[in-house]
Amino acid sequence: QVLVNVASPGRAGEIPAEVTREAERVEAELGDTGRVLVRPSGTEPLLRIMVEAPTVAGAEAAAERIADAAGRHRTADT
Repeated sequence: QVLVNVASPGRAGEIPAEVTREAERVEAELGDTGRVLVRPSGTEPLLRIMVEAPTVAGAEAAAERIADAAGRHRTADT
């Protein structure tokens, strides 16, 4: 499992459509071998991107694709 935090490019509490679309594409590619969760932070102006995949490298690559869709304003991972 990989967690990436990115600065929220939209209004607080919202997930921009381009991020949702990329997350759906990644999830479709992973199929039954993984899962994706993107949610706004409840305490900071961030999107939390969590990806599970068969390999750490695959999860990292998938999370990076979604982060890129968010405009790539990445913050420290937690």
